[in-house]
Amino acid sequence: MKHSVKLFSIAMLCLALTACGSGKRNIALKIHSDPLGAYALLQVKYKGDENPEWIFLGPTPVVLDKSIKFDGATTVSLKVIRPGFYEQVKTWNAKDFVKEYKQYKKISWIPNMVKQ
Repeated sequence: MKHSVKLFSIAMLCLALTACGSGKRNIALKIHSDPLGAYALLQVKYKGDENPEWIFLGPTPVVLDKSIKFDGATTVSLKVIRPGFYEQVKTWNAKDFVKEYKQYKKISWIPNMVKQ
């Protein structure tokens, strides 16, 4: 019995250290657009990476959990694009993004698309 408890404790400690060491955090994202059907994208900039790729999240409405690495992150941006409309971009300082997520338990954005 003592051996099982000790083994369980060690396993839980390793799991906790692995999760904390990765610098990743699951973030609940909720992105709508007016009108719906715009393509939603995510970009995380890190120190020393001036041109990171945009990650396609899907057409709006988008409701998902995304694993994001925050170690060394400087900014987090969301963008929506739709033919015939101007693209809309919202950018956060990485620390403010995490602070907003902690406060509301999700990141929610509803951009109004403007016709070209």
